[in-house]
Amino acid sequence: MPRTPRTILITGAAGFVGSRLADRFAADFPEAILIGADLSAPAWTEGPTRRTVALDITDESAVRDCFRVHRPDCVVHLAAQSHVPTSYQKPVLTWQVNVIGTMQLLEAARAEAPGGLFIFISSSEVYGREFNAGRPVTELSHFAPMNPYASSKAAADALVRDAASEDLHTLVLRPFNHVGPGQRQDFVVSAFSSQIARIEHGLQDPILHVGNLDAQRDFLDVRDVLDAYVRVVHRGHDHPGGTVWNLCTGRPVTIQSVLDDLLALSPADIEVRIDPDRLRPSEVPVALGDASAARADLGWRPSTPWSKTLAGVLHYWREYSRP
Repeated sequence: MPRTPRTILITGAAGFVGSRLADRFAADFPEAILIGADLSAPAWTEGPTRRTVALDITDESAVRDCFRVHRPDCVVHLAAQSHVPTSYQKPVLTWQVNVIGTMQLLEAARAEAPGGLFIFISSSEVYGREFNAGRPVTELSHFAPMNPYASSKAAADALVRDAASEDLHTLVLRPFNHVGPGQRQDFVVSAFSSQIARIEHGLQDPILHVGNLDAQRDFLDVRDVLDAYVRVVHRGHDHPGGTVWNLCTGRPVTIQSVLDDLLALSPADIEVRIDPDRLRPSEVPVALGDASAARADLGWRPSTPWSKTLAGVLHYWREYSRP
């Protein structure tokens, strides 16, 4: 197969990351046809090199038809039920989408587009209790998931690695928390930023509701994550099928410091209150990762200043919330 893909299928293309990935791929692979797939067709502007399709990845017939029609030689599988609290409320749905959906895509790729590159976007959540050992997790660290979402991603992660063969070149990325403008309010940086913006506009009482502020997380800017995905598409065939890379900074920060930095950007006088409904069960105190393999193999390292990331998210919510 060619090292430069002819047709790239992006699942989850209407999501926070997928909607941005099309523009990055269009810049880096200008001759490739980009197929954006999601439950509802993504709001992309279609053209000679951009197409969209409504696709339920748990529907075997629909997935096979998609691969039969478009014959992608590269798949970037982003589609997932990715919200941890929802995974507790709807564990069956979470497993259907994250595991059965991934299996349907693997089978369709093998049958209808053999020899292609299949890049699975896993999650640092698969490590779970391994973080409690107090040392950075590597790609060789054990899986010890602590919630239904993490368990489903761990199962799908294993499926993808096991599927590596001459018929399908599978690779796995395990990104840590990544944020940016446009991310949903049920993720922590957007949750804080959206409330601050509403308070500034007089749309909310000056009380900011928060969960656990003591936890430490390794945050990435979404632009750095996109850069890693582009590098894997460029260099994926240079590495054995089943290869895995962590994506992280190796420098976790407390949720309290995230809140403090955002509040420092606001002129508003804001009271902070703990909301028990925002406290996640089975909390990992510190999530610390090692991305030395991605640096060595892909030449990747995060480069966006954290202050720029936070300012960008807050600016987005100020504009979005403006009366």
